[in-house]
Amino acid sequence: MKYIFLVPDGAADYPIEALSGRTPLETAQIPFMRALARKGVVGRVRTVASGFHPSSDVANLSLLGYEPAKYYKGRGPLEAANLGIELGHLDIAFRCNLITEAEGKLRDYSAGHISDREAKILIEVLNAELADDSIKFYHGTSYRNLMVYRDCAKLGLDKLTYWPPHDILGRETLRHFPRGKNSALIARLMEHSRQVLAEHEVNKVRLDLGENPANMIWLWGCGTNPSMPLFFDKFGKSGGVISAVDLIKGIGKLIGLKVPDVPGATGYYDTNYLGKARAALDILKSDDFVFIHVEAPDEAGHNGDLRAKLACLERIDKMIVGTLIQEMTGDYRILISPDHPTPVMKRTHTAEPVPFLISGTGIGAGGFLGFSEQDAAASEVYFERGWELIEYLFKGAR
Repeated sequence: MKYIFLVPDGAADYPIEALSGRTPLETAQIPFMRALARKGVVGRVRTVASGFHPSSDVANLSLLGYEPAKYYKGRGPLEAANLGIELGHLDIAFRCNLITEAEGKLRDYSAGHISDREAKILIEVLNAELADDSIKFYHGTSYRNLMVYRDCAKLGLDKLTYWPPHDILGRETLRHFPRGKNSALIARLMEHSRQVLAEHEVNKVRLDLGENPANMIWLWGCGTNPSMPLFFDKFGKSGGVISAVDLIKGIGKLIGLKVPDVPGATGYYDTNYLGKARAALDILKSDDFVFIHVEAPDEAGHNGDLRAKLACLERIDKMIVGTLIQEMTGDYRILISPDHPTPVMKRTHTAEPVPFLISGTGIGAGGFLGFSEQDAAASEVYFERGWELIEYLFKGAR
């Protein structure tokens, strides 16, 4: 038996007036997902446990079967794992966004989805101007970068209050700087980054082209190194993770799954959807399980871009789900679930349960007509503990 777990990040949404009160999942042309729903079971799952912020790190840990209360130590160290950054037990890794600040407010959490080339240049400048024996910046992908603060866990920096930049769009930056004991150490770095980045040639060119400049860093999502059991030891399945983002790839590496690089996988609307499907099929030639993560719908939600969200869902359906269905042979099951909602009207994550579908060998038809929030709400199948959903995929019954 082969097992496929597809996560269209942030795909769940609210009813939208422009769609006559329907959600993007209800409206998008997703015939392959709907066909799977008609042949299988649709339900709901709570991926964000009580007490946790509705973030992709917590939600995807749950979907992979790892209870956040036991294993979650922060987002930064998960991304550090993918970049090959070794953390000592007193080191703290921070997510470091390149952002756009204007008139004292956070205008763009991604600096216009700055290119890898430009981001790398700016990270090198930050290292030249702000780094020291304790602090170093690391380039990740586009606006998603890291800062590591060595030997500082005793300062309590991982206990500060931080705000994810996509949650405070349009709000005053100073009011949302880190808060708590020793927070001035982090706030000072963020303040100094303005002076380093604002007049850099990369940003001058971006302004000339009408693009948002990366004129500040935003530090958040910090944590210490986690310890998690290997996926094979926990579930008895070998496999891999397909994703464009360091967070998901880092989780995959930490739990011992294969993490291939997919050419053209960008983590944005233009990602290589077909390449992800092909990479998943390659993994399933020799392994039992593949986890396919697609960031694009989440980015569309954060950007408030309804048209793009619909287009991304349709590309996922045609190029990933369609390719898998047409090329898989033998016994297999497929589970599809967003990690959390990213409503286009809110432009940030929310914590409501999300719809999922499961279909394939050993899964009987449950009388469902489609795959959407409304279809799932009508189902009696519900998982309060998100980390238990993956057992449904493996065992086929509750």
